[in-house]
Amino acid sequence: MTTSLATISETITRDLAMKIIRGTLSDGDMLPGENELAVQYSASRTSVRNALHVLSAKGLLSIQAKRRSTVNPRELWSFLDTDVLGWMEEVGISPDVAEQLVVTRLMFEPNAAVLAAANATARDLAAMEDAWTLMSRGQQQDQVTLFEEGDLAFHTALLKSCHNPFLMSIGNALSAAMMLSFKQTQESSVRETEHAVEQHRLLLEAIRLRQGVKARECMRDIILSAANRHLWTTLPEKYTHLI
Repeated sequence: MTTSLATISETITRDLAMKIIRGTLSDGDMLPGENELAVQYSASRTSVRNALHVLSAKGLLSIQAKRRSTVNPRELWSFLDTDVLGWMEEVGISPDVAEQLVVTRLMFEPNAAVLAAANATARDLAAMEDAWTLMSRGQQQDQVTLFEEGDLAFHTALLKSCHNPFLMSIGNALSAAMMLSFKQTQESSVRETEHAVEQHRLLLEAIRLRQGVKARECMRDIILSAANRHLWTTLPEKYTHLI
């Protein structure tokens, strides 16, 4: 069975991406030319070119006419791209990136909780409750996949309950980043997440009772309590204005 052009291109894309994310290829490094890469990967120039364009679209490379592709600095990477996040997860994200994920959530989710408290319908509340039940079952049964599925479903349902198309679009882009954030601040055993499950229950009740200020506090506490256990002992002073 022959390997498809897409599969070859995807293999090259992933291999080069992992080298960039691991730092084997650093900011400003120039990649070999298309012909050299084609020989290196035993592939066609078309497959190589496709791979380079994918990496360029994701911000990892810059491509200029008649020049070799150049590795971009990390701040130009598309951090909300699901592939980029997946590759970063495989390598292991650095503490500073994990911190910036938490900061992003602090800026976004507490205020989304306020809007959810104002706009959530009975259907929205049911979706959040179903997600919370899934989280709780995952915690009780020590099933990581179940807990993570419920956790992400809860936050997704909360964003939907805002009934704001712009927030929903942002939320869709952030969902993969949120999952990575959850994994970075998750306990070693899901059985130890009982407090997190209770925090989500309190948030759900605040939204159900239309208590916007309380919902904001609950969401902030969910994010900060996880960060305080895994990233810092107290919130750094430079972020205090966020809460």
